[in-house]
Amino acid sequence: MSIKVRIPTPLRSLTDGKAEVETDGVTIIEVIDNLENNFPGIKERICEQNNRIRRFVNVYLNDEDIRFMDNINSPVKDGNVISIIPAIAGGAAERKKFYLNYPQEAIKEPLIYLVGKNYNIITNIRSASISNDIGIIAIELEGESQEIEKAVKFLESKGITVEPIVLDVVE
Repeated sequence: MSIKVRIPTPLRSLTDGKAEVETDGVTIIEVIDNLENNFPGIKERICEQNNRIRRFVNVYLNDEDIRFMDNINSPVKDGNVISIIPAIAGGAAERKKFYLNYPQEAIKEPLIYLVGKNYNIITNIRSASISNDIGIIAIELEGESQEIEKAVKFLESKGITVEPIVLDVVE
């Protein structure tokens, strides 16, 4: 069985400069363990000691975020492609909090997922109240300022009212 793993630039020093390597395994964590066997030190850059993916690392299986699958236990098959992507690509990371007010027509859309996938942003839902008619979410966005601004504009283009949280009432 052969699984392709795309390696981000910061980790290529561990893979002899290779941007893509092949390994095997039947789950994401087995693939990561096999990467560690072949490229010592890579696992600690991807995972915490408890095998959870680090906060600033995103792992995609065939372009799907494993956080929305079975995470490290997501099954892999021959020919699958795993992409390891640092959540912060450079520059100064910021953390901003917003209230998102969803109109009824936007409630069922996976907009927060799309923000995390498309804008190099870490999303953290701090609280939420969602019904069939309205959704109100307190969210924390972490990333470069430009990426956060792009993500906010995307949400607004989808009809979401985005209001900065001035007082830290969501902690």
